Amino acid sequence: MSRLAVVCGGSRGIGGAVALLLAERGCRVVVLSRDQDAARAAMEALPGGDHLSLSCDVSKEQEVQRSFETIQKTCGSVSYLVNAAGINRDSLLLRTPP
Repeated sequence: MSRLAVVCGGSRGIGGAVALLLAERGCRVVVLSRDQDAARAAMEALPGGDHLSLSCDVSKEQEVQRSFETIQKTCGSVSYLVNAAGINRDSLLLRTPP
């Protein structure tokens, strides 16, 4: 059984590169992105199979909850979680809302 990796912001940039690396290393990857079409395209470009793409805006707590419930039901337990999504404009984590 392969390990499950969830990559938030996995449709491009650093997240896309991490998703590709994890897939190359044999992980089953879930690509999360605000743009469902971009998530699907990134997922389809990954080597191997049985990957998943979901639309999720990580700035919205309910969307994150819904996405992870879907992942748990369809894929099982998450082995790796990568957050490459979002921008922190004031760069102080203590001031960041959920």
